[in-house]
Amino acid sequence: MTETQLSDRARQLEILVAQRRYAEALPVFESYCQTLAEVVTSLPPRDPRIRQSEEHWRNLLNQTRRRVLAGRAHAAARLARLVQPRPTYDGRRAGQRTWQYLA
Repeated sequence: MTETQLSDRARQLEILVAQRRYAEALPVFESYCQTLAEVVTSLPPRDPRIRQSEEHWRNLLNQTRRRVLAGRAHAAARLARLVQPRPTYDGRRAGQRTWQYLA
């Protein structure tokens, strides 16, 4: 595997996560990690590209984690809005009985 394939997989992973296609992103992430391991093991022991690859992996991991968490928070906020009762025309809250207003 080459470093070009590694960057292609990283780009593909970023696109899938940005589109919130997490089920499809997981195999791409696993493939990226496998390719990264192959690239790093093919390099000489003190090659500076090992450190660069490690930094790139950490940045990609943090960016992916942030995007996933933001997507989850956005979905949770949308679900919370769906659960809230809608206002009625007369200003009363839905779910209250008439006798509760008289008291």
